[in-house]
Amino acid sequence: METSNQVQIGSNKSTLEPPPIFILGVPRSGTTLLRMMIDSHPEIMCGPEAPWITNQQLDWAPSLRSLTRFLTRNEWGAVKAFKGVEQDLIYQLMANFIDEIMSASARSHGKIQWAEKTPRNIIALPFLYQLFPHAKFVHIYRDGRDVALSTVGKWKTIPISDKKVKNNYKNALKRWVDWNQKFCKDAKKVNLNYISIRYEDLVTSPQTEIGKLLEFLEVEWSDKVLEPHAVEHDIVTMKGAGMQTFFNRNSIDTASLYRWKKELNWLQKRTTKSIAEETLLKFGYEPTM
Repeated sequence: METSNQVQIGSNKSTLEPPPIFILGVPRSGTTLLRMMIDSHPEIMCGPEAPWITNQQLDWAPSLRSLTRFLTRNEWGAVKAFKGVEQDLIYQLMANFIDEIMSASARSHGKIQWAEKTPRNIIALPFLYQLFPHAKFVHIYRDGRDVALSTVGKWKTIPISDKKVKNNYKNALKRWVDWNQKFCKDAKKVNLNYISIRYEDLVTSPQTEIGKLLEFLEVEWSDKVLEPHAVEHDIVTMKGAGMQTFFNRNSIDTASLYRWKKELNWLQKRTTKSIAEETLLKFGYEPTM
């Protein structure tokens, strides 16, 4: 549509030349460790979580995702209420808004590319892809039994779909199944440009796994990614479970591998076989014994 007073909006290509990077994973799957390793690279900024991008209204943080839905779907939203406003324009503006913020932060650190890590983004993939179809996505996953054990006790409730539920082993395991299955389904649907990283491989062979990741990202190797604790990172709070684990460990180690083999009781094993065994096997993990 052409008008004499039309404002030209640039495409949703990053103001920094390399494409943005999104790290996706169920909470307690190693997303914080991976974020710190990526942020340690001299060319990539991966700052604090940004719940204001995709979180639902059930959370304390308002989000651009919710605003986008209102603007494009509600009768009072810009698309339906204002003639000449197309849905693509809203998505383009949102992408530009996010990119301007992230690019400004990257430049302030002297870096040329930005990455973002907010765990719940794993179930917001269609929205992120619509904003940044040229982005590169990194999916990190961990044995669901260890994820569930690590989740219990960290919070009173956890989000599943559009509601919050009691944080117990069964619900944490169900979330691991649901969110990873949704990611696989969504990634296949849009033919996503992504790489999957297995947490167990990352901590046992960090140089090999990060080497594969940097090759996928088309970024040169830097030894700094193997020493994330020696690099200063932007941190909002130390209260987060992932942040506490990262700094308490003070190194990349294997201390949390396969806790389930020693800690699962008979009821948890039965629960696992009932709701997660198929997904565990699909991701290459051994059966629950």
